[in-house]
Amino acid sequence: MNWESIISFIKPELFILIIFLYCLGLFLKKIPIFRAEWLIPIIILGVSLFITIIYMAVVTVGEFTGEVLVTGIIQSVIIAASAVFANEIINQITYKRHFDR
Repeated sequence: MNWESIISFIKPELFILIIFLYCLGLFLKKIPIFRAEWLIPIIILGVSLFITIIYMAVVTVGEFTGEVLVTGIIQSVIIAASAVFANEIINQITYKRHFDR
């Protein structure tokens, strides 16, 4: 399976969710009272699941079916993984690179 087939599986209107989840992760990281940074990917996945499944059920299909649930889960996992992966790439390129010198 190549990258294009994975990207084509996500509905185009849900790509904005990747940016939203990335910003949500940054926001959670900046909150001083929130110290459990290991929870951020789990929270991002939960929010992605909720928004994607609700969007699929309400906007795309119009009802909640098994197909909506399975498709929503798969799309939300790919979306959440993309947001976390983007954060890790940015961290590796910017912050962690200073330790290589």
